[in-house]
Amino acid sequence: MTCRIKCKKISKQLKNYFNILLITTAVSSVFINPSFATQEIIEDGDASIVTYDKAFFVQYEPVTLLDMLQRVPGAPEILNANRQQRGGGGGGNGGAQNQGERGFGSGGDQILIDGKRLAGKSNNINDTLGRISAENVQKIELIRGAASGLDVQSQGLVINIVLAEGASTSTTFWKLTSETKQGHSPGLEALVSHSGSAGRLDYTFSGERTSNDGFFIRDERFYNPANVFSSDRLVDFDFHQRGWKLNSNLTYNFEDNSVLRLNGLWSTQNQKNNEDRIRTGDKLENIFWYRDEDQKAWEVGGDYTRNLGFLGRLKTLFVVNHRTEDQFYDRSKNRDTSPFTYTIENVHELKQEKIFRATLTNNITSSQTLEVGGEAAINSFDKRFNSETRDLATDPFEVEAQDNVEISENRYEVFANHTFNISSTIVLQSTLTTEFSKIVADNIFPDNSISRRDTSFTYFKPRVNLRYDLTPQDQLRGTVEKKVSQLDFNNFVTRYDQRAEKYQFGNTNIRPEQLWEFLAAYEHRFANDGGSIQFEGFYRHYKDKITLVDFTDYVDFAHNAIDREAFFSLPPDIALRDYIADSGSDFISKSGNVGKATSYGVNVKGSLRLGFVGLADAVFSGTYTYEKSNVIDQFTLEDRPFQRTSLHRWDLNYRHDITDLGLSYGGRAVFESDAATNDIYYFWPFSPQASLSVFVEYNIFKGIKLRAEAKQLTGKRGFSTQYNYIDHIRFNELEERIDKRTTVPREIEISIQGTF
Repeated sequence: MTCRIKCKKISKQLKNYFNILLITTAVSSVFINPSFATQEIIEDGDASIVTYDKAFFVQYEPVTLLDMLQRVPGAPEILNANRQQRGGGGGGNGGAQNQGERGFGSGGDQILIDGKRLAGKSNNINDTLGRISAENVQKIELIRGAASGLDVQSQGLVINIVLAEGASTSTTFWKLTSETKQGHSPGLEALVSHSGSAGRLDYTFSGERTSNDGFFIRDERFYNPANVFSSDRLVDFDFHQRGWKLNSNLTYNFEDNSVLRLNGLWSTQNQKNNEDRIRTGDKLENIFWYRDEDQKAWEVGGDYTRNLGFLGRLKTLFVVNHRTEDQFYDRSKNRDTSPFTYTIENVHELKQEKIFRATLTNNITSSQTLEVGGEAAINSFDKRFNSETRDLATDPFEVEAQDNVEISENRYEVFANHTFNISSTIVLQSTLTTEFSKIVADNIFPDNSISRRDTSFTYFKPRVNLRYDLTPQDQLRGTVEKKVSQLDFNNFVTRYDQRAEKYQFGNTNIRPEQLWEFLAAYEHRFANDGGSIQFEGFYRHYKDKITLVDFTDYVDFAHNAIDREAFFSLPPDIALRDYIADSGSDFISKSGNVGKATSYGVNVKGSLRLGFVGLADAVFSGTYTYEKSNVIDQFTLEDRPFQRTSLHRWDLNYRHDITDLGLSYGGRAVFESDAATNDIYYFWPFSPQASLSVFVEYNIFKGIKLRAEAKQLTGKRGFSTQYNYIDHIRFNELEERIDKRTTVPREIEISIQGTF
């Protein structure tokens, strides 16, 4: 009943919000003041391009390229998505929608520099944008829909930054950041970046010291199956993170107009976590978890562009990276009486990647462009996990769980992209890609014996994108595409899940997800830089969807192997369940593939400049996503949404630049509806708390900016209820219910940055 009432409230709020948005956008299209529109709308042969010249940004006194992008409609949403993707362990090479896709040519909203992706995976595009001085930018282009000659295929928005050529002056950018979290001492971060040129060589070198501390507190209340309160637990977690980063970017312009770009990254980071878990009531517990993690990484990437005359334009790209991670866990109990360590865990991970890509683009007619090429990716992933436990301080440690996996993946693609300008208003882009890949995964056992998985895949991935400009301000887009996901090799290796307090066993037989995606979008761009609004509908059909799967070895009363359905058709028997739990493989789950799954929904994106109410430099923007997903729960056989996927998501941004005062302020609010996660023995719904932040910026002097931002203003992360079941959730025998409420510190981040 609570969920139904909450969903009705959300639906009503959503309806009111969009009624207001549609009314204001309709009014703005009529009454927007044209006096503040300083950019020029250009239609070229491939796509509708809106160009923001350098002069447009003078009034805002930007220090870095990142400052400039904050004033470009659509850019803040891509930057926010990149930050979210990076925090979730995704890529960071410029795409906000391509997380999990294979290959550098994948599409989605993108940020490019001189028409090219950043040739890097670990080298994050947002960090690069923050190191480029605004003085080195010539213009920023917004490209909507299909376009030829770019390093990406896009059905949405591409932002292309054109850097000034032959800039003779050198600039040094510096930034100091102090972040104070409630209850913690201020931390200090520093960044210095120097850019310049020497003849035909442009260069940027930067160094950064990172520092981040934080904590959360979670109150947990336990209830028995009769819904009677039994105990509570306080979880007090804090972390301390320190690191160093060195970056470089080199660009050399040859006399024949060919261009070579190189970039490099070296980073090291240490993080220490401390977690107290104090339980009172019917189960006294006082334990402490300590974690020490060291990460080291380096990466070198580059691209080379050359005109080969009648053969066309050659573009090559390469990325080579190396990353190691070592983790040590120490878990102790009885801290208030006779403390002793009961678990020691060691995790070592080595990840290496080599990517090479080459394309040749040629205009086969005045209205048609053909790009052909290939890509090779050679990946390796080695991970060792070892967990040793004991019951008493006098007992020796014994191995509880152990895994050692070495993986190699070789992937090769050949592709052809064809762009056909059917008319001045219709562009058709089609792509044929064939992928050949091979995965070899070795499980290495303590006696050095090996269990090998050797699998080859061939995927045919067509893509068709149609763009139709109804008017200079109205555009229709449609895309049909076959996609294949990038595998997360961490799912191949056993690990300990601290959230659920259980081992999550690895599975080396996971296959990549496949999906057919169907997109249809309508976009209207308001006159005189007044903003835009876009409606996009999508449908995705998955094959080999990756989710948690039942890997229990079921037996009958004679202990003969049977399948799951045969087991659950037997009369309930505690002894048989105890045999599986104690003598068999236990009731276990692993990440695996299921036959099919679907999702559909709508994305709404809008930005509105408030010139019609006299705020020419105020912009309100937002995105709303409705996604209805469905997959069969492999434990209960019920239809469920995807794990941790909310039905509704809002992301609202506001920014107002008061140019006369050199002052800017604004904020961001992110809301998500309820979601859930589940496993073989639990069901865990949760209600995320809204994320709210506000900021103010002030240009103290020309080229020096002060910024203050308040984050996590609610001080809460959310509320969840975990239902734990005995043995297997399908028996429907509740063991306990845990209500969890998490609070986080409010943060104040103050930074000062400048150039000289």
